[in-house]
Amino acid sequence: MFGEMAIANAVEEAGNAVRAEKSRKCFYLKKMIGEYIDTSVRIVATVFLADLLQRLYRCVVEYVRYSRYYLPEDRVWTILRRSYTYNTKSTFLLVAYLLVGFARISVTGNCKGVVPTMLFLVHMPLYWIFSDLGQSTLSYSHWIRDSHGLDYAAGMASNYFHGYLKLSLPERKEDGLHHRMQLYEDQNNITFGINRLVILIPDEMFVNGVLESDLLDKAEPLETKFINRAGVNRPFKHAVYRLNQKVNGKTYYFAIEGATPMLSFFDAMQSNLSATWQMKELKREIWLKFYKHLKELITTWPETRNLVELIIYSSHDSNGNLIDVGELLKAHMQNKTRTIEELTD
Repeated sequence: MFGEMAIANAVEEAGNAVRAEKSRKCFYLKKMIGEYIDTSVRIVATVFLADLLQRLYRCVVEYVRYSRYYLPEDRVWTILRRSYTYNTKSTFLLVAYLLVGFARISVTGNCKGVVPTMLFLVHMPLYWIFSDLGQSTLSYSHWIRDSHGLDYAAGMASNYFHGYLKLSLPERKEDGLHHRMQLYEDQNNITFGINRLVILIPDEMFVNGVLESDLLDKAEPLETKFINRAGVNRPFKHAVYRLNQKVNGKTYYFAIEGATPMLSFFDAMQSNLSATWQMKELKREIWLKFYKHLKELITTWPETRNLVELIIYSSHDSNGNLIDVGELLKAHMQNKTRTIEELTD
């Protein structure tokens, strides 16, 4: 009997020991998680404070050295507004960590656990030293792809659209593109293969003054359209080419031209006066962004929506041979050209 009681006591003591061990592990796990959260909140608070001070420093530098870039009446407000603007991601993260910090205070009843100590604050200079560590050429690429309208490609596309296409193509007084193309067809007894202005956007960005193709013959241009622009009565012309190889037994004509801003960019890259390594490194990014932004502008504006056919393509085939523009037009008519999705794979 005494032996049975001893065994029962031993079993009970073993059970208590196991429960005590589990309780101890659970306690230390909760403590470890709590300390991790407190440390994370302290680190974020330290980084945020360092960022605030860095932005304040930049405000002072901006005001002292670059005040001429601002109007006197709202100089201080504009500098502060620009300096202390946060993106959506940063705002959400800061709010989330604030909520976590308040939650920890409500649980522990002590705010000291989430407030940065001097041990954390003395590391703020590390943030100032390494804050640009994440910048790289890839950062430029992502910046170009963003929809802010400040990059080289978006600027060229906007100028091309607002200063040329939006003016010369829509119908005003029976002088729009479709009217002039119809008049050209009636006067010359011909047919346009594409009832739009075809704009070529090759990846090497160069388009000759006269399109080079064994399949294309230069014809008379469309009727010139004159528009008063900034005090100058400017002529707007569109070239016409004849496809000398019949398609389905018929000869077609095309109102076609290269994207002149891309040619200007090509010239800028060849000049020591304007070329930078960033332009050369990211020229494909600029080429693609130009096409995408121009297409967006053309399709969004009702007056130009059905007036332009953008053809973006690689200047050379897989064997390095120059692409024939005439063949490109034929393929485009037969819906065999590669899409922008294929080009960006």
